[in-house]
Amino acid sequence: MTIIQAEPANIEELKTKANTKDNWKIRLEAVTELANYDCQKSRYILTKLASNDRVFAVKEAAFNAAQAMGVTKKGLPLVMKRKDIGYSSKDFAKVFNRVKRDTKMTEFDLAVFKNQFQIVSPEMYDVMQYEEQENFDLWITSSFANLR
Repeated sequence: MTIIQAEPANIEELKTKANTKDNWKIRLEAVTELANYDCQKSRYILTKLASNDRVFAVKEAAFNAAQAMGVTKKGLPLVMKRKDIGYSSKDFAKVFNRVKRDTKMTEFDLAVFKNQFQIVSPEMYDVMQYEEQENFDLWITSSFANLR
């Protein structure tokens, strides 16, 4: 793969995609495209995602792209930290209770719950959708059942 030493024509669009908090696939697409361009803006965006993204696939792709460009942070090479989604069980309980309260749910309805969950906390929804993949619905159901 050849890295182009110029700014992409659609850098603002890529920046917007990279800053999307509710869809990790869009961020991953942005990383893939930014990896082809070695310019100040793409380096900055890739470094930010490699350091701060909560979805490990995005973080890892950004880290690999930045590393291939020789990006450093404060003169030191970037370091890939261990996988951490950044949410605790208290965070989930707080959001789930809010969704339950907002929907006035007496009996669990997965479709209604998922819709409100995405509205209340789109970033958490996105991260957990990636983390749980095909077990996402089961995770929601069991987490809801364990609410106090």
